[in-house]
Amino acid sequence: MLLDFFQRNFITLFLIIGFSMKLAMRRQSHDVKMRYMWLTVICVTVLTFADFFEGICAEDESLRFLRVLLSVIGYVLRPVAGLSVVMVVAPSNKSIRLLWIPALVNALIVSTAFFSPIAFFFDEEYEFIRGPLGYAPFVASFFYIAAALWFTRKKYRKGRVWEVRVLYMCAIGCAIAAALDAILGGFHVNQAIIASSIFFYVFIRSQDNNRDVLTHLRNRKAFYEDVAYYKSTITAVASIDMNGLKRLNDVMGHDAGDQALQAIGESMLAASGDSAICYRMGGDEFMILFLKNSGGAVDATLEKIRLDLKEKNVSVSMGCALREGGESVEELCKISDQRMYENKAVYYNRPDNNRRRAGDR
Repeated sequence: MLLDFFQRNFITLFLIIGFSMKLAMRRQSHDVKMRYMWLTVICVTVLTFADFFEGICAEDESLRFLRVLLSVIGYVLRPVAGLSVVMVVAPSNKSIRLLWIPALVNALIVSTAFFSPIAFFFDEEYEFIRGPLGYAPFVASFFYIAAALWFTRKKYRKGRVWEVRVLYMCAIGCAIAAALDAILGGFHVNQAIIASSIFFYVFIRSQDNNRDVLTHLRNRKAFYEDVAYYKSTITAVASIDMNGLKRLNDVMGHDAGDQALQAIGESMLAASGDSAICYRMGGDEFMILFLKNSGGAVDATLEKIRLDLKEKNVSVSMGCALREGGESVEELCKISDQRMYENKAVYYNRPDNNRRRAGDR
């Protein structure tokens, strides 16, 4: 029996062990949301054993109750595995707890198998019969697949579109595996869930490595990668630099400086839309790459950022360069930087902003 178990589930167990080792390497991490990945691993592990032993129970009618119990566990945990993936990318707010509702409703429905045929039952010949609400686990699972894609696309909407395609492949793979198990039986969905979770984990980590922790903008590394990727579609570059960061840190403390930098990132993201990508290059330096934007749209975006930051009492200097001919992106960056420094010089030439008197730099 043990040999048969490993023969049937070798790939699943191999992926579970490998993924667990990877997650264990991050046990000191303060990234609480990523710990939901452990819930996926636990769910798939339990599902693997439950599905195997349910198959054994199917050969002995005296184990009817145990078979029902194992089937209930399987139908409860499959949507929970999907929910755990969603929670990794879902925003942190109280309303996100509503995402647990489909999993809880599904758990209540399939638990009726102990006393009602509404979800599923085993007939007099010990054959599995699906009830009128027997597809509730699949509906809940498909809901979580869609939710994971939606939240991921929303969270990483400023990333390169092709990178998200691997997640669509995973979603389609899980859906096909669930359909195969529902129609033909088998253990395909367990393998699909754990493999998709690994792909998802790699995707999340690669995206996070390209993001600034403080502002959630893309970082300098991502900037150079995106310049190469979007080289032919970049129509303008903007340079943004905060005014008075050192003074703010010295007078109000570094927390105040961090809050100002976060405010800049929020304003940039809110104003840029889907056709511009925002970056924190380091310190108080920011950049925007505009993709297929006209000069009027670029000016409107920068003005929106400036006015929004003015309301937040944060001052920035800006410079912009439009691609009017065959300029390279590097040339556009130099021009936008030069114009930004000219704008900054005007700011600091004002008597109330004199660098020497204010102790700024």
